[in-house]
Amino acid sequence: MRYLLPAILLLGTQIASAQSILKDKDDKELSVLLNEVVITGTGTEHYLKDAPVQTEVITSKALEQYQARSIDDLLSGLSPSLTFHDGDMGSHIQLNGLNNDYILIMINGKRMNGDVGGQNDLNQLNPANIERIEIVKGAASSLYGSDAIAGVINIITKRNREKMELTNTSRIGEYGDIRQSTSFGFNYGKIKSVTGINFRHTDGWRNTDLQWDQNQLKSGSTMLTVNRSSNYTLSENIEWQVNRKLDLTAEGTYYERWVMRTHGPWKYQANDFYYRNYTFAVGSKYKLGKRNYLTADLSYGRYGYFYDYKLNEHTDYFLDNDRHERITYFAGQRIKQSIQKQILGQVKSVFYLGEDHILNAGIEYQYNHLESPHHIDGDRASVYTLAAYIQEEWTARENLVLTAGVRGTQHKETGLNFSPKISGLYKPGEHINLRASYALGYKAPTIKELYYNYTGVIGGGALTAYHGNTELKAQTSQYASIGIEYVGQKFQASLTGYMNYLHNMIELVEISVTSDEKFLEVEKSKQYKNLTKARIYGMDFTFNYRPAKSLSLAGGYSYADPKAQYPNKGIDYMKYLPIDATSSHNANLNILWQHSWKLYRLGIGIYGRYQSTRRYINDNNADGFQTWRINTAHSLLKMKRWSLTMNAGVDNVFDYVDRTPFGRNRATSTPGRTFYVSALIKFKNN
Repeated sequence: MRYLLPAILLLGTQIASAQSILKDKDDKELSVLLNEVVITGTGTEHYLKDAPVQTEVITSKALEQYQARSIDDLLSGLSPSLTFHDGDMGSHIQLNGLNNDYILIMINGKRMNGDVGGQNDLNQLNPANIERIEIVKGAASSLYGSDAIAGVINIITKRNREKMELTNTSRIGEYGDIRQSTSFGFNYGKIKSVTGINFRHTDGWRNTDLQWDQNQLKSGSTMLTVNRSSNYTLSENIEWQVNRKLDLTAEGTYYERWVMRTHGPWKYQANDFYYRNYTFAVGSKYKLGKRNYLTADLSYGRYGYFYDYKLNEHTDYFLDNDRHERITYFAGQRIKQSIQKQILGQVKSVFYLGEDHILNAGIEYQYNHLESPHHIDGDRASVYTLAAYIQEEWTARENLVLTAGVRGTQHKETGLNFSPKISGLYKPGEHINLRASYALGYKAPTIKELYYNYTGVIGGGALTAYHGNTELKAQTSQYASIGIEYVGQKFQASLTGYMNYLHNMIELVEISVTSDEKFLEVEKSKQYKNLTKARIYGMDFTFNYRPAKSLSLAGGYSYADPKAQYPNKGIDYMKYLPIDATSSHNANLNILWQHSWKLYRLGIGIYGRYQSTRRYINDNNADGFQTWRINTAHSLLKMKRWSLTMNAGVDNVFDYVDRTPFGRNRATSTPGRTFYVSALIKFKNN
């Protein structure tokens, strides 16, 4: 710390605001100067080419052109660094060799919560209400705290700029795939409002009837590769400009989801899944003058996970400690599995110190409470985190920006931790950017990793007992990256290499099955433990080329080599073994063409995605694969207030299907070639 503090004073911060580059610039000038404006890397507005921290952006235009069936498909199709594999418990994401636990997902700069089994359920997001998605890779704990070891995904929702605006997207595909998204906004005086509703449904599908059961491969399985499910989200956002200095915001969401599971050979499921979440948030921004300001935000979320019983089930729980009478659940009952409550509070200040220095400081409080009968000792547990940070940005020269910051975090179970970061942007020429950064990452164990115990079957696999561990330590990392970027009028490209060394990495480690678990026919037992260490080497390459006004090519390639030392591997203890469910090579390619006639515009998009073998320690590896899709967009109505775009396309053009038996790891859950149509209607009254 005696070396760190002088460095912070010398270099300056990454989060603090950039000079107000957007001030006095109209939208037309913005688009000409720089294409995109980003906020996630520094916490405030920067032109993309001038951002001190490398940021990947998916625009609302790209979202509309892709017409994905889900946010998962969209992110993996448009960003080579992100991969997904499906699950009823939420979105299993990986970024540069690390999974959900190390990726901070935010909505409008505030962390998204409501995880089930460690996974964030992106189904609750309304695609029609997304303005853009910003992806920042690498440790960002100094700015965003715990969970941001692999990177940050910031989903920025639309803010109403018109007197009245209506957007409606309806998408229908095979296997009962339906997505209905509607967003309505209005502007009345000093009040702005955006109301959204998002509905999704799928009938599900089965790619194979083979299933491993009791170490035997059996045919006739009734399990589905993707279960039948429905969900909807209601959202409301209100902004009130009280006066020239004070802005207030309020927002809320309500989300429900039903997952219907099949019952029969070779896993007899007595219950379906049900989720119910709601969140509330309020915020304020007070302008102090001379671009200085204060912000304060407070949010509350409640996330429920339940079993809906369709058959009677005699459970492994007993009414008393003497094990005289088992608890029985009956058809029609809804039984609580867990209720997670979270309170988040944050106060932040930004001060411009002369022309070259901007100071940002803040404090944050996070409280998590978990209720879960039969899964936690005493049926409930809670943790809290209190953090303070300070960061500064120093424009040393016209072509050199140095940033630095540090965060201190006090966690109930793991104590005090410091997370510093130093980075720099150097422009040796008009079109070249050089970036470098070094950071210490930090991740506290989740409340479920600490206290939660359960037994279940994932993907038709073995009946497995999962155990929390109150002895877990906080995970830390050392992250370093260096990159070069070329920014031209028609061609842009970036190449970044990175190293990430993790200490006390938390993983599910297989342990011995106890006698009580054997009595309950448990086949495997796993517990969360701190691994000795892990390391990841990798590189990311992205490009965008526009050879003509009507044609653009974009894509990227991501390489990652994530390995860890596992403490239960005997003679292999000191060997670095691949981290579970990771693939080394991922790439995508997008080709877009469009042409306008007098009353009609045609757009054609071709999207390709490649993923190499996904590696596992104890089970089979999942095969590598590639998929291609085509979307055609037909603008049929373009008026002053109304616009109509019809889309028709084919997912998985070459009909790739992974028919790996249930109980083994598969590459992808796609059902093969599918067709879809959609309609996008917009109304604006400005």
